[in-house]
Amino acid sequence: MSIPPLPAGGEKTELMKIANALHSLSVHLLRRARTADSASGLTPERLSLLSVLAYAGPQSINRLSDIEGISAPAISRSVSSLEKLGLVARSRGPDDNRAVIVRTTPKGKRLMETGRRKRIEIIAAELEGLDKKSLSRLEHIGDVLERLAPS
Repeated sequence: MSIPPLPAGGEKTELMKIANALHSLSVHLLRRARTADSASGLTPERLSLLSVLAYAGPQSINRLSDIEGISAPAISRSVSSLEKLGLVARSRGPDDNRAVIVRTTPKGKRLMETGRRKRIEIIAAELEGLDKKSLSRLEHIGDVLERLAPS
């Protein structure tokens, strides 16, 4: 796989070249890892919603709409589907009875953990051919990238 050139019209700085490489490589790596997601039987959109709930904790419908960038009615439809499968549960907000809070069920959390484990296994298999020095460099890069992640 080769990294495509920077898009036309953008600055050709060292930072932009690094960002371009990270973007391209991340997309390709995650596409390969995502092959494990089909075993869940869920659409990518529903998996994304379940992932938010499993790893960020219970959320209101409005907050899920903001996070996922789709309308509250669309979130409600997805939540209803996940609820029918026993993967999420709804409850009323502690401070506002009108608010609906959605959380994962143990079954939903298990499904997410299984999928996550399979994706990690696919990525680990890709790393198997690397020498110790390269793996050490990747570990350091992971530490650096972690500083960019929201807290």
